[in-house]
Amino acid sequence: MNRRTIALAAALCTALAVGAWAQDQTPAQNDTAPAPAGLASQLAPPSAPAAPAPPEPTTLSPVIWTENPDVVQRFAVDPDQARHMVNSALLKLTSAPNLATAWTRLGITPQDIVGIKITTMGGPILSTHRPIVQAICDGLQAAGVPPSQIIVWDKDASDMRSAGYIPVAATDSHVAIASVFPGTGYDRDAVYKNEILGTLIWGDCDFIRTNLDDAFTQAVKNKGYFGGPGNGGSVADNDPLLGNASAPQTSNDSYYARLVTSICTKIINVPVLTDNSYIGMEGCLGSLALGSVDNDRRFQGDPTYGDPAICEILQKDYFRRKVVVHILDALISQYAGGPRFDPVFTRSIGAIYVSRDPVAIDSVVLKRMETWRSEDREGRVDPIGRAASHIHSATYYGLGTDNPARIQLVRIP
Repeated sequence: MNRRTIALAAALCTALAVGAWAQDQTPAQNDTAPAPAGLASQLAPPSAPAAPAPPEPTTLSPVIWTENPDVVQRFAVDPDQARHMVNSALLKLTSAPNLATAWTRLGITPQDIVGIKITTMGGPILSTHRPIVQAICDGLQAAGVPPSQIIVWDKDASDMRSAGYIPVAATDSHVAIASVFPGTGYDRDAVYKNEILGTLIWGDCDFIRTNLDDAFTQAVKNKGYFGGPGNGGSVADNDPLLGNASAPQTSNDSYYARLVTSICTKIINVPVLTDNSYIGMEGCLGSLALGSVDNDRRFQGDPTYGDPAICEILQKDYFRRKVVVHILDALISQYAGGPRFDPVFTRSIGAIYVSRDPVAIDSVVLKRMETWRSEDREGRVDPIGRAASHIHSATYYGLGTDNPARIQLVRIP
């Protein structure tokens, strides 16, 4: 199938999905907020014969934006103000009278296992800030979700530790903090295939270490959260490193994290705003997609920059059913040199963006990112340009909208 045929097919599927969303969705009782088309939308209908595209839906995708530079002083975030900003944005988005109702309107129930997907590659300064996570956890508990059913997670344990999120099992009094690797692991029954072949490295599900007696392997054997000895599983069942040393070290498979496929019933995405030269910008789409699969280096950088892989990863049922809201942490933003922290290119704008539509958020903040890059007095950075093309492509996969006429950007104090 040539690229033109693929593009036409993707556009047709998007038109059908958007039309179904506009016709089938009904607002919650007393909920006046418009229903956006995003990752939390209903599943796209099955493939159908070619038909004329339906009119563009008239519903808007609300993006709630709150910004106060005084929240950040010398890279330190005022926790009380940050929590207030998150809560105010959620109340505005859902038109709810209180936080418990706000989370309920977003689809959270006391029976859910709620995963809070954070971003931790930027260390303690440029990772998802703890006051935002704390505000979310408090709100979920107000909605009846016990702490033992809340999991704060990211892909790599070493990144999480450097950002101050130490993996720990949940108890009745505090939430779990978990990494995909080493930790909860990948689901071998859920795979994303891409024609690009990738070289497997440490952390990929199919990567095999030849030295099974080294210190790292012993540490993996002794891991104490979500599987492994003493936690409902065995080393053989949970450790992707132990196996046949003659297995190939290249693959065109990327496995989805078990946190996405089978552990969490709802997901809250809390990325940070930073550039990434391999996919243009992290934001909501890139950080969620790349943080949820392994062997992802193969579709980053030239020539694809993650397009369409990011979109194809996120169009799966796991995300469409489970992701209820995106909360972009732009308290400290970085317009170049990311996703690792570089103070030379940061802006402490003290902003938070909240929406159910990740494409709408990413398209709005991409414009700000491009402005900052163009204003760089030293002329050190080029426009992001086509490196962030996945944001526009996501509209063809029914993941949201980047059309300014369809985005309702609402700034609150």
